[in-house]
Amino acid sequence: MKQLFLVALLLGGIGTSFAQKSKISGFLLDSTSKQAVEFATVALLKDSKILEGTTTEVTGKFTFSKVSGGSYQLKITFVGYRDKIINNVVVTEGNDLDLGVISFAQAAQQLQEVQVVEQKALFEDKPDRLVYNAEKDITIKGGNAGDVLRKIPAVAVDLDGNVELRGSSNIKVLINNKPSNLMAKSVAEVLKLIPADDIKQIEVITSPSAKYDAEGTAGIINIITKRNTLQGVNGKANTSIGRWNDNYNGNLNYRKKSVGVTARGGFNKWRNLGENSVTRITTLENYQTKLLQTTSFKGTGENMYGNLSAEWDIDSLNRLSAGLNFYDGKNAMNFDYVNDFTAPSEPRSLFTRKLYRIYDWNGGTLNFDYNKSFKKPKKEFNILTMFSKEVDDSYYNLDQLNAENAIYYREKSPNASRNHEGTIQIDFTNPLDSVSTLEIGAKAILRNVKSDYRVATALDGSSDFQDVPALANLFDYNQQVASSYVAYSRVSKNKWGINAGARYEHTFIQAAFLAGTVPFSSNYGNIIPNLSLSRNLPKNQKLKLSYSQRIQRPMLWFLNPYVNASEPKATYSGNPYLKPELTHSAEASYNVYIKESSVNTVLFMRQTNNAIERIRTVNEDGSTHLTFQNISQNISYGLTLSGSTKIKKFSANTSLNLYYNILNSPALQAKNENWMYRINLNGTYDFGKGLKAQFFGFFNSPRVMLQGKVSGYAYYNLALQKEVLKKKGTIGLGVDNIFAPFLEQKITFASPAFTQEGSSKYFNRGWRVSFSYEFGKMTSQPQRSKKSISNDDKKGGEN
Repeated sequence: MKQLFLVALLLGGIGTSFAQKSKISGFLLDSTSKQAVEFATVALLKDSKILEGTTTEVTGKFTFSKVSGGSYQLKITFVGYRDKIINNVVVTEGNDLDLGVISFAQAAQQLQEVQVVEQKALFEDKPDRLVYNAEKDITIKGGNAGDVLRKIPAVAVDLDGNVELRGSSNIKVLINNKPSNLMAKSVAEVLKLIPADDIKQIEVITSPSAKYDAEGTAGIINIITKRNTLQGVNGKANTSIGRWNDNYNGNLNYRKKSVGVTARGGFNKWRNLGENSVTRITTLENYQTKLLQTTSFKGTGENMYGNLSAEWDIDSLNRLSAGLNFYDGKNAMNFDYVNDFTAPSEPRSLFTRKLYRIYDWNGGTLNFDYNKSFKKPKKEFNILTMFSKEVDDSYYNLDQLNAENAIYYREKSPNASRNHEGTIQIDFTNPLDSVSTLEIGAKAILRNVKSDYRVATALDGSSDFQDVPALANLFDYNQQVASSYVAYSRVSKNKWGINAGARYEHTFIQAAFLAGTVPFSSNYGNIIPNLSLSRNLPKNQKLKLSYSQRIQRPMLWFLNPYVNASEPKATYSGNPYLKPELTHSAEASYNVYIKESSVNTVLFMRQTNNAIERIRTVNEDGSTHLTFQNISQNISYGLTLSGSTKIKKFSANTSLNLYYNILNSPALQAKNENWMYRINLNGTYDFGKGLKAQFFGFFNSPRVMLQGKVSGYAYYNLALQKEVLKKKGTIGLGVDNIFAPFLEQKITFASPAFTQEGSSKYFNRGWRVSFSYEFGKMTSQPQRSKKSISNDDKKGGEN
């Protein structure tokens, strides 16, 4: 009996001990509207250390339910509000503490009353990426995404719109952390689709963490469009007209409490004009031919896009969101080829070919996402899904004329492509303490690509076309990628920071052909590690060291075996047997900030094995064929030096990207190497009263390819912008390359069998006039973070 009494007393003591825990609660209200503030973060601190965190509910209420006796602090934070600290929160054991209503002040009131004291810098260097704030750049008004990318220090966009990062085209371009199936066909075409006025930021990530897909050997470029987080009904309309581009776009937003709907859309039209010339000499066993070719081209294109997104915050911890994106584009080009071909013991061949080529694409993406937050700050669980369908058709017809301008040969070829894709992704983020975070996740991507092409000819130049079965094929390609990752990060103000992780991806491929080619299948696995170390040094200095491994899978442009013979002496096709590239990257960066100035230095090394290269072969008739093969190793060593400064009303950014590129292919017994560089300069002057002027220019040095070399070129533009209509509207004027009617590039190719010299002229001297206007009620409404799928695992195409 005595023992039972002691046990009961002990249990009662334990129960009494647990009963001593107390509860802290309160309600958070907006100081102006007196409305509840949802989703704000409330942290419980003791001796400046965070013990526990929670978020406010729909009613603004927050609760800490198990608090020991003592003196604490409460720190309340939320985007758009000034941080609030409540000191001397004294808790006595066994007694709950009700703090009642806590007033929370916004950092800004009605937008009409905001006075901007200091604007965000044009470039920001963050621990894992370079951020370019495009909305602060007035020289891009009326342009497209390609014009914006040209501003970034390590990025180069050539005259055809193809994109390189530190000299490599093996990058992934995302839009709001999401892929576009069109990127797998032509990055250049997608960039024309996005108006510059719709871009808020561009992020360049050269050492991605394990949570990103392993694709993109040189890095990831993420284009972030403007997203309205204002309460009420509001919107913006933009329009611009110019010599080469016309853009019309706008957005409309509705947001009230826990529900938000955004609609965005636009239409743009572009035009181009140019000339090419080629001289090709072919030598095969003492048999020499010569081709002289001149080409003039003229093209137009139209693109339309739209986006509808909705968000519903079920409560302070759970959110559902959905989005629908669609696009429709078409571009047409007219080419006039004049060919003069000579060969020994053969009559001279002089003919003209008139070619009309059109690309027509449309598609859409649908996503459904679920995001769950926890009372512990920054702890999140996400389920993300995405489904997309793309139609990509191309077509050409041509007439071939003899020296007397009589049609003696005709040809036409349709190519219908379809791309279906489905993705599901699960992510979990768990802060281990105030400075350390663990992230884990898994993802599955299912793709099916089909290409059906035909060729028909009329040998007598009539309208009686006959199919050529030998030149037709049906390509059916399936790819599945299953992946998982784990990532750990630790960030401390005064010590080394670390970001380490690993990702495993397994790829399954099945492909079939109609035209007698043996089907094939392949599967392979890759472990992709990454490690990044950073250190804050005295006097505003930062140091970072990083290593990452990446892979690059070829997609439709590189794989499709369709032979495009629209140009008589230069055909091209894809190679369905290509394997992925594997790249090792390392970099060291040093940043220093001195008052209004900053300097950023990056040393980098990149080695790509099994690299995919363009290979040109020559035939006895002097024609060449372009395809792709895994036959080289590419190595780059480089330096990126960039800096910014501000002197009163003038601010400037400049950068130098210098690297040595080594291209080596033992299989072709070919090697090419040389120094290459790019210089950027950007300056802005603020006259006051809403008037600004800005200048931008760059120079690209000559660059080497495995079988050739391309000359360098310069580009520049100047813009003025004035705020009107009580700062709700802006008027802009810009000019491009005003002192030269065109840009010219010279291109040379060489192999033991042929030499080729050529030049390309692009007429791009132009002007732009733009106008934008904001309307509607605009009051600040802080938003919770939002996650979405980011398929960055495909090697993009080229134009």
